[in-house]
Amino acid sequence: PSLLACHFARPAEYWELGHKLFKTTPESFPVPLVPGDAFDPAHLAVAPPLTAADQALTTPAPPLVGLTSLNPLRGRVSAIHASAFFHLFEEEQQLHLARALAGLLSPEPGSLILGAHGGRPVKGLRVEMFRPNSHGVTMFCHSPESWVEMWKTVFGKGTVKVEASLTEVERKDLIHLTEETRFYLLVWSVTRL
Repeated sequence: PSLLACHFARPAEYWELGHKLFKTTPESFPVPLVPGDAFDPAHLAVAPPLTAADQALTTPAPPLVGLTSLNPLRGRVSAIHASAFFHLFEEEQQLHLARALAGLLSPEPGSLILGAHGGRPVKGLRVEMFRPNSHGVTMFCHSPESWVEMWKTVFGKGTVKVEASLTEVERKDLIHLTEETRFYLLVWSVTRL
């Protein structure tokens, strides 16, 4: 089964727009929506990644329909897609999110978390490009090396394969940029071994 969790003010409205855009219906695409705040432990708590031995002791997975929190899925999710998400938050919050998502991932080899978001050749704030957002936060971007290290720290060395690369993206919508300013997309995956 599939599942989607999001961070929007009116997630049901967002979900309806998705059905219109992709010409689907709740019947033709019966994926449960579990809206919530990714930083609220009642919705998504930080938990250590499960091992195969831990998973053998767990009860069967709950039905997805009717879930109001992601926490019952701890250690049961085989694929997590998280794009255009991490770079919205400060460095410490990104680490928090990585720990929370790691707790959801199944220990089954091949289970993965993947995504893409803003990155930089050297980790740090993207001050050359964007002003602080409405919360006063300037975009923090990882480098491929710092991103790999973060995930290996979250899971423990030797338990995951982490791949990350930067792709330069032409952004014609950012006409105020100087010739030297570059926009990079960090494309990545974390796979259980």
